[in-house]
Amino acid sequence: MKKIYALMTACAVLVLGGCAQQKAEEWTSEGYYQDENGNILSVTYMEDIDEPGWYVGCMLGEDLIEDSWGGTLPQEGNTLHGTLISSGSREDLEVTVSEEAADVLTLKIEGGETYHFTKLDLPEATIFVTINTEGWGNIDHAEGEEVPEIDPEYPFQSAVINLEQPTTYTFIAWPQTGNLFVKWMQNGEDYSTEPVITVLLDESADYVAVFEEDPDWQNPVMNYIGNYQCDRARAEIESIGFEDAVITIQWAGSASELAQWDIYGTLDPETGTIAYTGCGKSVITYNADGEITDQEQIYGDGTGTIVFHDDGTFTWHDDQSDIGNDLVFEWLPPENE
Repeated sequence: MKKIYALMTACAVLVLGGCAQQKAEEWTSEGYYQDENGNILSVTYMEDIDEPGWYVGCMLGEDLIEDSWGGTLPQEGNTLHGTLISSGSREDLEVTVSEEAADVLTLKIEGGETYHFTKLDLPEATIFVTINTEGWGNIDHAEGEEVPEIDPEYPFQSAVINLEQPTTYTFIAWPQTGNLFVKWMQNGEDYSTEPVITVLLDESADYVAVFEEDPDWQNPVMNYIGNYQCDRARAEIESIGFEDAVITIQWAGSASELAQWDIYGTLDPETGTIAYTGCGKSVITYNADGEITDQEQIYGDGTGTIVFHDDGTFTWHDDQSDIGNDLVFEWLPPENE
C-alpha cells in the first residue's frame, strides 16, 4: 500500500510540474497574416468596445470579401478560442487560433480545415486620406485622372487611402434618390462644387462629399397611395422614404380568418412597376369580438410584381400564391373606404 501511495504522489508531482510548464502566457501576436493561398487573418486588440479583447477577422475562400468572418475571442490557455460571425450568409465558425512559431499563426476550424498563416510586413503609410459622406449620397475613387466607373449596386459611403508617396486620385460623388450633391469639403473647408474632382494626395487629409434633400422631389409612390379593392381583397398603399412603397393586401377567407401579404418595394417610375422580394404572408384569426387570437406566418420570402395603370388601377401578381394571380385592384374613394 505504501508503494502505491508513493507512486500516486510522484504522479501528482509530475502532473503539477507539467501544468506549471504549460502556464498560459499573455497573448501578444497582433497584425495581418496571409497563407500561401491568399487567405487573410487579422488579430487586433480592441479597447473601445464593451468587453475589450482580441478581435480576430479572417477572409477565406475564393471571394475574400463575401467569405469573411469576425469576432472578439477570449484567450483560453495559450490560444484564442470562440465563435467568428459570418459577414454574409455563410455559417459561423468555431475556431481556435494558436501560435505555431514566431510570426506564424494557426487557425483551426472545428469540424473543418486548419490554416497556417505567416505575418505580413505592411508598409507604413506616410499619407493617410479619408473620404466620407454627409447626407444621402455615395462616393467612389480611383488612382489617376480618369473618372471612376460608378457601381450603383455596391456604392461606398466611406473609404480610406493609405499612401507611401504622393499620388493623384479622382473622386466622384453622386446623390441617392431624392437628394442633391452640394459640394466637396477638404479638412472642414469648402473645396469644390463639382461632383468629380482630381486631387494630388501629397499629405494626410479628410474629404467629405455633402448632400442635401431635393426640396422639389416627391416620392413617385405618392401618385398611388390610398386604399384599393378587388372582390374580397383589400389593399393599402403607403409611400416611405424617397422612392419606396409599403403595400398591405388582405384577403378575407371567412368572417373569422383572413390572409395578409406585407410587401415592401421600390417603384420604377418609367414602367409603373414594383418588383418585390421578401414578401411575408400570414394568416390572421379573429374571435367573435373582432380581436386577433392568432397570426401564423406562412412564408417570408415571397416575390412578385405590382403594376400601376393609367386608369387608376393596379395588377397584383404574387409568385407563391394562387390568390394573387393577376388580380386587378380599383382605387377606393375615401368615402367608400
